[in-house]
Amino acid sequence: MKKSHIVNNIEKYYLGGLSKSVLWKIVNKKATIRFSTEAKNAVGTLSFDIDLPDCSLAIYNTDALLRLINITNEEISIIVSEDNQKLKIQDNKFDLIYHLSEVDAIPSVPDVTESDYDFEFEVNDDFTTGFLKSHNALEKTDNVTLNTSITKQDESIVEIILGERSNHSHKIKFTEPAKFTTPSDLIPFPANVLREILAANKGIKGTIYVSNKGLMKLEFNEDNNPSKYFVVRQQL
Repeated sequence: MKKSHIVNNIEKYYLGGLSKSVLWKIVNKKATIRFSTEAKNAVGTLSFDIDLPDCSLAIYNTDALLRLINITNEEISIIVSEDNQKLKIQDNKFDLIYHLSEVDAIPSVPDVTESDYDFEFEVNDDFTTGFLKSHNALEKTDNVTLNTSITKQDESIVEIILGERSNHSHKIKFTEPAKFTTPSDLIPFPANVLREILAANKGIKGTIYVSNKGLMKLEFNEDNNPSKYFVVRQQL
């Protein structure tokens, strides 16, 4: 199997270290993973193809797993031990062992109750690149605020504002075309979570849905391997 395929999908839930402990449920050569950030401000699901038998793999330290896989060449094999306690990872040079955890050691993932979404807009390379550059320019600020409005040209847009809420703080604002019925209020979200989601799905088109009640949903689908994220608003 391809190392890059495995790593790219791990990074979609690992989110730069925000989510480290997960359960891989593998059925019919497809892994399904539910996950949440350690701060519990985002949860998600993803699935991807993987050539392994039906099993559940308790991955407690995803960072350790990534470090092991990243030293291999592109073509690798992964074998689950008969006692379901170890992953054997091999390429043409390295033989690696990753020790699995007990299923009970993996934190539970909160359920999400969805309501109607009030506006939506598309995610593409331009948006992702602009967001990542803006976040870096503000030294990875904690805050991003979204709100919708109508331009003088009668265009529906969402305004994305990065920066601290203080009047004296540096800020960056840009806009994207949006779909909505009525304009929204300012809704703050954790910028670092949104950054990691966008970075992990860079190059994949998606859609962001936002509820005025303070819930954001992001959906991506690459080669029939979907990923979905729910992010809750920042508390003022």
